[in-house]
Parts: sequence; C-alpha cells; structure tokens
Amino acid sequence: MNDDISAHDHHTRRCPMLGHEVAFSYCRQPASPLPCRKIFDCWWETFDVKTFAASHFTAEDIDKSLAPRQDKRVSLVQLIEQAKKAAKASTDPT
Repeated sequence: MNDDISAHDHHTRRCPMLGHEVAFSYCRQPASPLPCRKIFDCWWETFDVKTFAASHFTAEDIDKSLAPRQDKRVSLVQLIEQAKKAAKASTDPT
C-alpha cells in the first residue's frame, strides 16, 4: 500500500452528487478534512478505497463522514435559534 495520501488523486469520475467530473482529491477532502460520504460507493471499482481510507483516516473520521446528513429544515431552524440567541445576548445589558 502506498502511504502517499495523494497517490490516487489522478483518478477522475463523474460525481453523482455534483453531476460533473471530479478528481479523487476532491472526494477525499470536499471542503472539510473528512472524506465524502459516498467515497466507498463511487471508488470501489477503481482501487481498494476501503484500505486507502483505513490507512489515512481514523475509524471515527470514517464513521462521521458516513453518518446521515441532518435534514436541511432542522439545521435551518437550529441556525435561526442560534442567531436569535446571539442577537439577544448582544443587546442584553447584563
């Protein structure tokens, strides 16, 4: 096994979530240090992505990346509540 995390970055494929070609480098770190939640579904035919992930990410990181995404409505309500609390805290004279 190659220990270089960028060893498979030259591979490309169509991303089912984005709808266009992406390099593996994007899938292993899509705007976060964790891999994409679909990394195993997309890359298993190209190379041994499970061994790659196990050697470059902790089991906890892999579990986090595979966890179901929160419903957008729920996260929107949470963001609104956080904004309300922040606004109240900034105007509260205590």
